[in-house]
Amino acid sequence: MQGDDVCAICDDGGFVTCCDGGCLRSFHLTEGHGEGSKCPSLGLTSEQAKMIIGKKAFICKNCKYKQHQCSACGLLGSSDLSSRAEVFKCKDYACGHFYHPKCISELQHPDSKVRASLFEQHVAAGLKFLCHVHKCSACHGDENKDDKDMQFAVCRLCPTTYHRKCLPSDIPFAAKEGPNGYIFQRAWDGILRDQILIYCMKHEIIKEIGIPRRKLIIFPEAKKLFAPKDPESTPKEQDILVEQELLGHPTSEPSETPPPPATVQNQCFRSNPMDSFAPSSLYIDPYPGSCGWLDD
Repeated sequence: MQGDDVCAICDDGGFVTCCDGGCLRSFHLTEGHGEGSKCPSLGLTSEQAKMIIGKKAFICKNCKYKQHQCSACGLLGSSDLSSRAEVFKCKDYACGHFYHPKCISELQHPDSKVRASLFEQHVAAGLKFLCHVHKCSACHGDENKDDKDMQFAVCRLCPTTYHRKCLPSDIPFAAKEGPNGYIFQRAWDGILRDQILIYCMKHEIIKEIGIPRRKLIIFPEAKKLFAPKDPESTPKEQDILVEQELLGHPTSEPSETPPPPATVQNQCFRSNPMDSFAPSSLYIDPYPGSCGWLDD
């Protein structure tokens, strides 16, 4: 099975259901499925979850309506290749990343505006591309899952990847005291299959919880998002939730074209060899992807 090892909402394993669409993400359908990490899940009832599991063909609403978030900027865009697509999927069959042509061109050619502009035009015209996560950010080499040192360490919040041997010293597997102060743990073994889960240095660690604040997950039919009032503050029980207008909401009507039938069973159980690394305090509030998953 090619689906993600951990839930797209909480970055933890357990009983996750894998989307059979192009995104290849996995989710805790109910709060019970994500109990170990206090994941708010997709907010479904047990009955709704059983219905989805029984079909053995779970398609998330991003894939159903062909509206996906860019893995670089996070904005939602149409991925419908038959009707003015705005974001395009990496050509690797096991990769679920989508990008705006401009975003992927700037990642691929950060030092040349001319090359970036040309690449952007080619992607917009339908050029197949291999995205940024399939090369080490340090040595630009490929992954070799059979060689432990050459296994990839993949950031969960942005398209940044390192070989195990290339991991910077400020992305450690355990918290430690450094010459310039305390260094938080940013890398975890044993959570992803043959890979390392990391939060790279682009993302600030919240001291009280030991990991960064999660990025928003945007679903096509959501009119508004819920987010902490002060995104820079540490999540606390007294945080007030405010409604924010959906940035990047698609201007075109979502495609109703049904996705191709699933060919693999999408229900799986991923059990981490360690207790959940995500503190429960991170997920005390409703997550902005926890509703609107079943059609009326």
